[in-house]
Amino acid sequence: MKTMKTLVIVIGVLALLFIVAIGHVRDQDQALIQTKEIPKTLETEAMDHLLAEDLSLTTSMFIKQMAEQLQRWSEQLEEDPTIKDEFRQQIDEHPHMQGFAIAEANKITQKVGTLHRDDVKALTHVHHNQRYSDPYNVDDSTYMLIGESTDDGRLLIGELNLEFVKKYVKDIAAVADTNGNFFIGGDNPDVSWQDQDERATQLTSETVPELGWDIHVQSEGQEEEGPAYHEHQAVIRFKPNRDPAAWFATNPYRVVEEAPPFFVIESPNQTTVEIVEALSRDYDLDFAEPNYRFTKQIQAPVTPNDEFFKEYQWNLQQIDIEEGWSLASGENVKIAILDTGVDPNHPDIKDKIVNGYNAVEGNNNFADKHGHGTHVAGVAAAVTNNVTGIAGISWKSEILPVKVLNDNGEGSSFEVAKGIYWATDHGAKVINMSLGDYYHSDALRDAVKYAYDHDVVLIAASGNDNVEDPLYPAIYEEVLTVAAVDDTRNRAFFSNFGKHIDVTAPGEHIPSLFPDNQYTVMSGTSMASPHAAGLAGLIRSLRPDLSNQEVMDIMKKTAKDLGPKGHDVYYGHGEIDIEAALKAIRTS
Repeated sequence: MKTMKTLVIVIGVLALLFIVAIGHVRDQDQALIQTKEIPKTLETEAMDHLLAEDLSLTTSMFIKQMAEQLQRWSEQLEEDPTIKDEFRQQIDEHPHMQGFAIAEANKITQKVGTLHRDDVKALTHVHHNQRYSDPYNVDDSTYMLIGESTDDGRLLIGELNLEFVKKYVKDIAAVADTNGNFFIGGDNPDVSWQDQDERATQLTSETVPELGWDIHVQSEGQEEEGPAYHEHQAVIRFKPNRDPAAWFATNPYRVVEEAPPFFVIESPNQTTVEIVEALSRDYDLDFAEPNYRFTKQIQAPVTPNDEFFKEYQWNLQQIDIEEGWSLASGENVKIAILDTGVDPNHPDIKDKIVNGYNAVEGNNNFADKHGHGTHVAGVAAAVTNNVTGIAGISWKSEILPVKVLNDNGEGSSFEVAKGIYWATDHGAKVINMSLGDYYHSDALRDAVKYAYDHDVVLIAASGNDNVEDPLYPAIYEEVLTVAAVDDTRNRAFFSNFGKHIDVTAPGEHIPSLFPDNQYTVMSGTSMASPHAAGLAGLIRSLRPDLSNQEVMDIMKKTAKDLGPKGHDVYYGHGEIDIEAALKAIRTS
C-alpha cells in the first residue's frame, strides 16, 4: 500500500495582511479617541478550508509548471536528443527548478544542473502520465522529483526545490507528514496530535490531486487585540501659512515622519489620548488624530496563450474578458498599486513597471518581500500572451508600484496618504488600494480628495470580515468599493457588505504572481479590487476623454445584476462585466 504524504498547515491569518493607519478623533465639543469593537472573524472552519483550497491550487500550479515543461520536452526528444540548452535556460529562469536528467533503463544517461537524488526508483507515485517522488530533505532543504515517460521508452526527470512552499507560508505555518514529522515549517512549529482521530476533528483539508497530498489547515487561537492605534503618537496637519519650525520650537514633540503639511509626532511622556486632547484646540493645527490600525484586505475573442489561463483563471472568463480584449488592452494607462510593493524582477510583470516609490522609507526601493502587492499587481496587469504564467486584465497598462507597507505588511495611513499623492503626481490614472480599516483619517481623506480632483479613478477593497461596517478608504464617495464573489457568482462568505458597495468581482481562489518568479492562489477582497482596477485601465485606454467619475459610472451601469434586483448591500450594482463596459463606450 502506498504511503500518502499529508501537509499540515498551522496558520493564524488568511493571506490577509495587517497595516496601520491614521484615524480621526474629534467630536463637536472635545477631543475623544474613537472606540470600536473589533469585528469578529469569520467561522474558523470556513476560513481554514478556504486557505486549504488556496494552498492546494497553488501547489497544483507549482507542480504543473514543471510537469508540462517535461511533457513538451518529451515530445521534442526525437528531433533533439539532448535539449540541454533548454534545460539550462529553465534552471536559470526558475529558482525552484534544480536540475534535469534523461534516464534509460532506470539509469541516468544525461544530466544538467543538480539532482540531489538520482534514483529513478524513487518515482513511486503516478498521476496521469507523470511520476512523482515523495518529498526528501538534503542539507535542510526539501526537494521532490517529477518524471515524464517518452514514446521511445526514456524518462525525463526534473527536480523541484520545495523551499518556495516554506517562503509562501512563512513563519506562520508548519507542514508535517502522516506521522506528524515536520518536513516543511516555520521557525517554531508547535503542533502535535495524539492520533488520526484528533487531527480529523481539529483540521480542515484539501487534496492536491497530482501528489495525493492532503493539505490541512488549523488556525491558531486569536490573540487579544491591543490598542487600535500607535500609542504615544499622533498625526497633525498645520493650517495654511503656519510655520512648523516655529511650532515645534515651542512644543515638546518629536517628529517621527513628515510630508508637510502633515507630520507624525511622538511624545514618550504622553498617551495618544493626552496628545490628541492637548492639540485638539491648537490654533495652528487643522487636526490631530491617532494612528489607527488597519486590516488589509490579504474573446473576435482574444484567447491568450498563458499557461495557467485556461485551467486556473476562471475569474477572468467569468467577467467576460476575452470579448473585451478584442476592444481594448490598456495602452497608455498607468495603474498604481498601493501595497507591499511589487517584485521588480518577476518576468510576468517586470517589463511593465515604471518609476516606483517607497512611501515607508522615502526612496525608490519598491521591491516586494512580502508577496501581497505582487499578487495584486498581477491580477490587474500581468504580462499577457507570453506563453508562461498568468494573464493580466489590463495587459498593456503600465504598473506604478507604490510601497506603502513594509516587508511585514505593516505601515500607516500617513504612508498610504503619501503614496496617493505620489502616484497622482506621477501620472497614475487608476489607483488600487487592497487595504483599509474601520477608522476615518483626515490625512487619508485629504489624499483621496486630492487624487479624485486630479481625475484619478480610486478603487478599494470592501474588507474580509463579513460585516456591514464600512472600511476606510472604501467608504469615501470618491472611491469605487469592490466586494467579492465566488465562481458561482455568489457573495464570498468573508466579503463585507453595505450600502456603500459599488460592484463585485471574483475574490476566491485567484491565481497570480508571487516574488521570485512564483505563482500562488489567494482569496480575499484584496483580489477582487484589482479586477476592477484592470477594467478601469481598459476603459481609460479605449476612452481617455472620459472623466474618473464617468469611468466609475460605466463600471456600475454595465455590471451584471446579482442578488435582489438593482443595487443591493451584498453585490452593489453587480459583478463587473468587461465586455459590456467596453462595448458601451465604443465610438463608431
